[in-house]
Amino acid sequence: MDKDRKTVSYSQLIDRQNYYKEKSLQLEKDHIFAEEKIKALEEQLERLKEDGTEYHKLKQDYDALKKAYDDVVAKHTQSEQKIAELQAAMEKLNNGQEEQAGSSNSEAYQKRVKDYERLLAEVQRDLNEKDEELSVYKKRLNILDKRLKNNGEAVLNQKPDLEKNPNKKDDCLAVGILDYAMIMNQNRCVIRGDFILQNNGTQSLGTPFVCFRFTPGDAAELKGRILGAEHVDQGQVDTQQLQWTFLENDWAQEARERGEIWVHPVSQVSIAAGEELAVSDFQVPVETKYYDHVAIEVFVYFQELDYKIKSTNQILVNL
Repeated sequence: MDKDRKTVSYSQLIDRQNYYKEKSLQLEKDHIFAEEKIKALEEQLERLKEDGTEYHKLKQDYDALKKAYDDVVAKHTQSEQKIAELQAAMEKLNNGQEEQAGSSNSEAYQKRVKDYERLLAEVQRDLNEKDEELSVYKKRLNILDKRLKNNGEAVLNQKPDLEKNPNKKDDCLAVGILDYAMIMNQNRCVIRGDFILQNNGTQSLGTPFVCFRFTPGDAAELKGRILGAEHVDQGQVDTQQLQWTFLENDWAQEARERGEIWVHPVSQVSIAAGEELAVSDFQVPVETKYYDHVAIEVFVYFQELDYKIKSTNQILVNL
């Protein structure tokens, strides 16, 4: 019985070593991918040097990202050293298994098993830590990659002042219209609609940033065909059609807490004179036991022209 128990333990240790070898190999592939992506980002940064303000901000982000990558590489090297130690421990275990028939070597064999298990535990902690770091690292890489590809256009660093009168521009005439319906039941109301943006002027309009402002502010919740940042970062984007995502930065998060939700197209767009686009099939759930009325206004800001408008109508719901 004692011999069987030792054999099972030894077999389990072999399986665990193979598992960590495979995991280490996958980490190596991830590092190769990251190196290729960093090289691509470096090339894009070179092309952005003409725009001083945006370039310096992106350069700071890149430097921080590169440092995080270097730290992960250093830890990966440590992991490789641990793997080498595990291989040496395995050889000792092999010798120990051959000798375990003799009772005088049983205690030495058990000591080797414990040493090997300790090394495996250390490698497991190291690999789990690097897995988490690589996950964060990949997410940051994807975000920076998206910003660089958009040449900073999807980064709205300063919140537009929605209270000021719209800037008058002779060749710009954008019109926003809300088309919506309400689905009611005993405890809940769902507002479903489209926000249609028309370019009725003579000049093309670039990427719009659209703000849904809720009153009361704690009713702010927007669903539907709007992608979260995690979906964009993971490449879940259909490049053949217009898709929207939530604006993700510090002031946008603060604005959301006050009742303003900002969205923008995933990729750069241009709205030619006479054309239109829409935030289609958005949904706003409202719990009727908490609210007796909800109002939603919509604003649009075109960053490159410093031009903003307010929708011609708003959503008013009395419950």
